[in-house]
Amino acid sequence: MFEELTEMHGYLYKLVHARSPEDTPGMKVDNNNHLMLLVFSDKQKITIERKPYHVGPHKVILLPAGLWIEDESESMGSLALEFVMLEETQANHYAPVSLSQVIEVELGPFPSLYQSVLDIRTKWSGERVDQLKAQHMFLELLIMIMENAAEKPHTEHERLVKQTVEYIHHHYHRNISREHLAERAGLSSDYFTRIFKRQLGKSPMSYLSAVRLNHAKQELLLTKDSFRTIAQRIGYADEFYFSRKFRMMTGMSPSMYVKQMKKADKIVSLHHHLTGHLLALGIEPYAAIVNSYYPIALHNTIEIGHFRPDLDKLASVNPDVIFTCDIYDEETSAKAKMFEHITQTISIPFYDDWRTQFCKIATATGKDKEAGLWLERYQAKSLSVRTSIKPYVEGKTALIIGLGNGILCLFGQRNVGAVVYDDLGLKPPSGLGSIPLYREIAYEDIFDYDPDIIFLTSFRNDGSQQTKTAIRQTLNQWYRDPRWKSKRAVRNQEVYSLLESQHLYTMYTAYSHDLLLDRLHDLLVSDLSKEWT
Repeated sequence: MFEELTEMHGYLYKLVHARSPEDTPGMKVDNNNHLMLLVFSDKQKITIERKPYHVGPHKVILLPAGLWIEDESESMGSLALEFVMLEETQANHYAPVSLSQVIEVELGPFPSLYQSVLDIRTKWSGERVDQLKAQHMFLELLIMIMENAAEKPHTEHERLVKQTVEYIHHHYHRNISREHLAERAGLSSDYFTRIFKRQLGKSPMSYLSAVRLNHAKQELLLTKDSFRTIAQRIGYADEFYFSRKFRMMTGMSPSMYVKQMKKADKIVSLHHHLTGHLLALGIEPYAAIVNSYYPIALHNTIEIGHFRPDLDKLASVNPDVIFTCDIYDEETSAKAKMFEHITQTISIPFYDDWRTQFCKIATATGKDKEAGLWLERYQAKSLSVRTSIKPYVEGKTALIIGLGNGILCLFGQRNVGAVVYDDLGLKPPSGLGSIPLYREIAYEDIFDYDPDIIFLTSFRNDGSQQTKTAIRQTLNQWYRDPRWKSKRAVRNQEVYSLLESQHLYTMYTAYSHDLLLDRLHDLLVSDLSKEWT
């Protein structure tokens, strides 16, 4: 398969055009020019000579001259570079040489590849000097492709590079040198650098600098610490070197970067509870994950996925900043590495207290004053509700049950529990123990507890008719069960439902907690709401 590539070492290559296939969805490759198609999306739909061609991400396809190619994808998932391959026929004379077949090369997820090709396209459309730079970058890219095709990385080398990457991510704040990393891998510095760059597209020290830069951006946006403190925290001796390094890598000073990011307009949220925090700050995301799981009112937000982010949609909205969490499901984890290549990504620690999360988002968006006022108002409101419900709940225990599609859980100190137990001061029933987040249970387990009050909430409720039917079936089963009827809360008609709005009240957000305070006040104080239906 790679014979064509290895023969190319004796030829002359010249970039003649740079474009995206979606610029001309259907095009014929010039009779003298070859096409290098770099694929980044796992949803790319390509036809060659009217026949479907199945490709995956991180692929390079070299197409012979004269072929007809169509890109049927809805958004940009590939980039194309047209080049000519020349063979010397006599002194200083060259003639075009044609590839005899389509060649596909697996490159692997090079972090900088996408940006490199974009830079080539940008420079190619510029002045003569920029075009020369684009030509040089193209040749470097071609060499990397040929090396990757001619010599697949050895399994042991892949393991060593992976270990080095993990080491860098865990110890980026230490004094790390190329020699130290090579010594840990048991290789010479030069050889280690070559295999590292071949797999990741950049040298070990460049990778270390990128990791430090990413952490620096997080620190700059999520804290109010001095540049000196941040510099030392990420592995630099002083703030002056840190500032020079930051400017060299981003084109702006740290202070200018912070100022620019706090004024960002196109804010994207990849998690429902981050969306709730933003709404509490008076910010409607420019784009977000949107579905009936969290039925909040978003009037102008662009949907970039229902439960997981769609990378094509995410890139197409051209965001200024992306808010995400440091916890993903398996599918999103595979995409997470690409977020930072789209734009600045701010990761909010998932297990932080909701007030801490709220304040970090406020700091990152320049809304510290608004967050302070909001929290003061919330504190006063929670005290007011706590006082008003005291005659109804004093001395009583409360159990929070989550219902979903064939699953049940008991909520602990997060989500609804953060309001019920922490803000309003209700006590969990005896024997519940410590539940940090939630605990999934079987149907029979519910009868181990006999609380004074029961709150029924959603658990993984996507708002579908199937889930609603399953929840209703569980409720009906309880209603017919004599053990349920004997519960103190049921006998005293102190079972309260929060099921009507999926996760509007159960999400761990400032926005949801504020709504929940009002809802609990209505449920516990109003005589009209004390009958469970």
